[in-house]
Amino acid sequence: AAQNTAPPPYTGNYYDDVDTSLRGSALLNNLTNLISNDVVVISYDALWDAFNVTDTVWSDCPGTIHDIYSSKCWTYDVEQCGNYKQEGDCYNREHSWPKSWWGGSSSDDAYTDLHHIFPADGYDNNRRSNYPFGNVIPGTETYETDNGSVLGTCNTFEEGQTTCWEVTDELKGDLARGYFYMATRYLQDFTCCEETGVDDAKIREWMEFTIRQWHNQDPVSQNEMNRQNVIYGIQNNRNPFIDHPEWVSYIYNF
Repeated sequence: AAQNTAPPPYTGNYYDDVDTSLRGSALLNNLTNLISNDVVVISYDALWDAFNVTDTVWSDCPGTIHDIYSSKCWTYDVEQCGNYKQEGDCYNREHSWPKSWWGGSSSDDAYTDLHHIFPADGYDNNRRSNYPFGNVIPGTETYETDNGSVLGTCNTFEEGQTTCWEVTDELKGDLARGYFYMATRYLQDFTCCEETGVDDAKIREWMEFTIRQWHNQDPVSQNEMNRQNVIYGIQNNRNPFIDHPEWVSYIYNF
């Protein structure tokens, strides 16, 4: 059965070994060690069942599966992809940090890491492709989902203009904090690839500037915290930037 009651607040000692006086790469490395230890890695197939507990605790989809790119609340199992022709047909497993950005290896823990994998409309997920996150220039939109996520053109101060994907305002912080987690968790692991938005696990300056804005504009919500607490029960690790949003500003470069 779907979980539609929020897990209890987290009151444990997960961060006891973090030296909060550290700044910059020293704090980043401290956190990398913490969140990479004693992690439970689930199978790719197990993501479907995980969604039935991690993404059924959102207030706008009680007991059904919340989608990050569309406003549809999905029925577990029955509506998973499958084939799709348009928005609203089925939901998929969206790697918000695209697989191609680390070379796509299914043997890497990132392949099934729920801290960056969300249920998403299959058609919308396909339209997002592996484009970086960014703020779309008004008037350049080429596709818009029914929750207001858009595909279009972004300015980057490193690579000129590029195609990018902008998520809806109320989830901007969630996705940004997921990226800060990824850049921390896989700092030592990713040895590929040079992309428009990232270089291995390092976030390129233009995209980091954008998602830091997103992080500040969209603070941690109860829904985000609920999801984090459920993931902790599955994977045995936490996203420090949900529990301690202030740590983002203590790390100068992700």
